Amino acid sequence: MKPPALRSARDRLAGAVRTIESARTAGESSYLTDAIYRDAQFFRFACADMNERYPRRRVDLVVAYDASALPLASSLAYIVGGGLGVLQPSGRAPILDLQSIPTGCRFILVADVLHRGTQLASAATLLRQSKGELIEIVSLLEITSAHGSKLLAPLPTYSICSLP
Repeated sequence: MKPPALRSARDRLAGAVRTIESARTAGESSYLTDAIYRDAQFFRFACADMNERYPRRRVDLVVAYDASALPLASSLAYIVGGGLGVLQPSGRAPILDLQSIPTGCRFILVADVLHRGTQLASAATLLRQSKGELIEIVSLLEITSAHGSKLLAPLPTYSICSLP
């Protein structure tokens, strides 16, 4: 169990998330985490949390799912001493060349928000086609009521903060 100071910091992170009605699907919410990236204290906490989780793990490549996850992914790549790649959603061409991933490469997929998990599941399937090993999916925010991490099982997922 985390100390109370960390729990309150996670609560403050979750409180910084804005919810708006989705332009794509009527009646469904979209979650904006830009306030976490703009606030130095929040962003520092998110980076410190990852630094505690990944101090001595061998990670060769950190893959950002879309450009919205790039700030978190680049910080994680710096922390673990690995490379950085960007994988765009299925509607656009991937920036990351999957053929260039060497055999035995260990990588982490980073997302901004883990909601239903369907897009991350397709990204994980795409990444598994490479010769590397997907270690974990990391997200800044998880919407627990959507059960996205259950869809991604047996892949391990980790979220810095969550909303019900």
